[in-house]
Amino acid sequence: MKWSLRSEPTGQSLTDLHTTEFARVADLYHGQDPQSLTTYRNRQRALETQFSAAHRQQLVETLRPFLASVEAPEAAHRELERLLHPEATVVIAGQQAGLFTGPLYSVYKALSAVGMARRMEAELGKPVVPMFWIASEDHDWGEVDHAYLLDAGDNVRRLRLSDPAPLHQMVHHQTLSRESVTGILNALEETLPAGPWRSEVLQAVGEAYRSSSTLVGAFARLMYKLLGDTGLVMLDPCLPGLRALVGGVWRDVMEKQNELSKRLEARYSEVSGRGFVPAVVRDESNTTLFYVMDGKRYVLERTDNEHRLRVRGVGVEDSIEGWLRKAEQSPTSFSSNVLLRPVVQDHLLPTLCFVGGPAEIAYHALSGAVFETLSRTMPPLLLRDRLTLYPPTVLRNMEKWEISASELTRPVNLESRAVNELGGDAFDEILSTMAKETEARWSNWASQFESLGPQVQAMAKSQVKREIAGMNKTTSKAKNLFVRAHETELRQLRHIERWLWADGHAQERRLCPLNFWARYGLDWLQQLPFWGDYTKERGVFDVLL
Repeated sequence: MKWSLRSEPTGQSLTDLHTTEFARVADLYHGQDPQSLTTYRNRQRALETQFSAAHRQQLVETLRPFLASVEAPEAAHRELERLLHPEATVVIAGQQAGLFTGPLYSVYKALSAVGMARRMEAELGKPVVPMFWIASEDHDWGEVDHAYLLDAGDNVRRLRLSDPAPLHQMVHHQTLSRESVTGILNALEETLPAGPWRSEVLQAVGEAYRSSSTLVGAFARLMYKLLGDTGLVMLDPCLPGLRALVGGVWRDVMEKQNELSKRLEARYSEVSGRGFVPAVVRDESNTTLFYVMDGKRYVLERTDNEHRLRVRGVGVEDSIEGWLRKAEQSPTSFSSNVLLRPVVQDHLLPTLCFVGGPAEIAYHALSGAVFETLSRTMPPLLLRDRLTLYPPTVLRNMEKWEISASELTRPVNLESRAVNELGGDAFDEILSTMAKETEARWSNWASQFESLGPQVQAMAKSQVKREIAGMNKTTSKAKNLFVRAHETELRQLRHIERWLWADGHAQERRLCPLNFWARYGLDWLQQLPFWGDYTKERGVFDVLL
């Protein structure tokens, strides 16, 4: 297995500057340079006095049964217990609980956090625990209820759970029916192509989903099957014991609504004024809080009366004092939006470093206003490792067709290009010539009989339309014959295209890990030496399997 690193923009201009020219945006990120060891040393020292023994004890006691419920490896349990150490910090990444772990980058985030934690522990000489925040608060079921795989013909298949979810339903509260689980496992068995580890994959996925009543539980179980004894500690932020630890954040946000609104407005203006598109759309009345009712969450918004807040779309309204009482009595009845979540995470955990994707790094510049309102400093942010995996079969086909990796850094229609190179473009050229000849012939006919009235022109145009439709139909049939005659060549190109750019989307952002697991096992994941190396340029690793 070989790998190389190439420069590649993230698609987020603010994130690109954060990772390549940090000084230019340092003020938006509280000066937390992710490539400086001094940053992490200072952060570790600052965290030593922020978390009491009682806070750490409740954190660990809450997560013990959760890890047991998802059959976490012993290594994860050992890492969890190390959080009791007064100097222990965490490196954390997170992602929604997607079906079959969601896209490949979910795994890349986790391994980046593991690698960074190991690196930091070695360099700081203090306990550093890798953690993963399962975004169970999210209420967009349509973002997590499906996964993309390639079938035996390299067709991109979208497998989807049949369970519907009510509007606003948090993923944490959404249960999986047995019928839906059975259906998705049957679909996986029908879709997943042969491979040396196929039976292992089917068994691991089956055990994870048959043993779980929620997508969160199934996600955690399957991630542990993939990651093994890396020591990663999975976390569901909706656990009541954890909610009790962050109730103070709900209180602070409500009490400082006016200040928070002004700071967010200023930060949005600052980000836009520098030429960046804010990564989160501004919602001016949003308090950054949701109110949770029967497992569903609704935006808690400001009103014209600065002393009152209401639940958007529901009609529930109360004074800030009333909402503060609710938060004290039932911290599980509140949830954070995307800009508040980093602060909640930072309040709950001694966060040495957050490992995120391009969009997450970008929206933290906006979250900085929330940190400042609550008198906190955001943690250093490290862009997760980005990968493109090249299976041996893809590499062989690339060599045969003399296609370089540089040609494949963007979506490309290799099949169409090959059809033209093999002579398929002649069909369209001949069709175009015939169409022009047909139009000219009937135009000449109409001009000879124009004295008969305007109906002649209409008759000619109608005839041209019929003849060209026939030509198109015949040409389409001929093209199909041509494609069948060259099916072997086109299949090879389709193989390259679909494994690297699944229906036009980057491999790591579309395909779930199961195709690669079934073909190549999992050992290669652990053998890659670069996970979480904060000193390296943040590009894309091309990995030749």
